[in-house]
Amino acid sequence: MGRPFLNRAVGSVEATNALTALRAKLQTLLADTNALREYVMDHYLVLYAQTEGTVYLLSIKHHRQVSFDFESHWG
Repeated sequence: MGRPFLNRAVGSVEATNALTALRAKLQTLLADTNALREYVMDHYLVLYAQTEGTVYLLSIKHHRQVSFDFESHWG
């Protein structure tokens, strides 16, 4: 369910740099960076990671919120 989060198209240099940094961090945590996924519902985006049969719910955001706050997860 859901689509790989890191496969989304980006339109700015800042977003490209942020995704590159996020990929580097995820490679230390996950064997497959496609394990970080998002599921789009009518009014919400759900960010989750699935690894070894376990699903980790990371965030639920209303579609009007701009982005996920990864810094609070990895400080």
